[in-house]
Amino acid sequence: MPTGDTRRTLAQLIRDYQARYGEGRTRADLWWSSAQSPEEALARAFYDWEEPDGQPLRRLNSHQFRLGYAQVGRALQAAQQQLPRLMDVTDFDTLMSVFSAIWQVEEVFLDAALLTYDVAERFGRYRGLYPEQVYLHAGAARGARALGVNGDRVPRDRFGPVLGALEAAEIENFLCICKSDLSPDLLKR
Repeated sequence: MPTGDTRRTLAQLIRDYQARYGEGRTRADLWWSSAQSPEEALARAFYDWEEPDGQPLRRLNSHQFRLGYAQVGRALQAAQQQLPRLMDVTDFDTLMSVFSAIWQVEEVFLDAALLTYDVAERFGRYRGLYPEQVYLHAGAARGARALGVNGDRVPRDRFGPVLGALEAAEIENFLCICKSDLSPDLLKR
């Protein structure tokens, strides 16, 4: 980089992201994956995680407020009725499809791609099922487009060796959170 260039590299952006969000994400992932039963894991999967005063608190993530607690509660009830089916799933892509199908059949949501991904990713952690590709929706799609990557689901290697070294779910989260800092030239530097 030339002297005086204040642009950060992709590696720097990732380090900053991990410093700011890494510990909280690790604790949240542990909370979602350490449920004592499938029923508890499914209930946890529908809510974001934070720990004021040392106690886990269930709340909707800010990007899910538009859905509302009542609709998310309906989606949880529909999924609970299909728990045996969810427990039979053996890969993440199918888990996404099953959640989406449940909500379509129950007419819970017309458009819930983001909730579907969040719930599948969280419940998948409990089941040991992880996305192999990066799912692009909402903020993650905007972040990917800023890097010049398009699609609904793309292989990690499309994000280059630095970003592509992260888990697919971590790339999705990074793209969403850091979307305004991203540009196509970052994959080239």
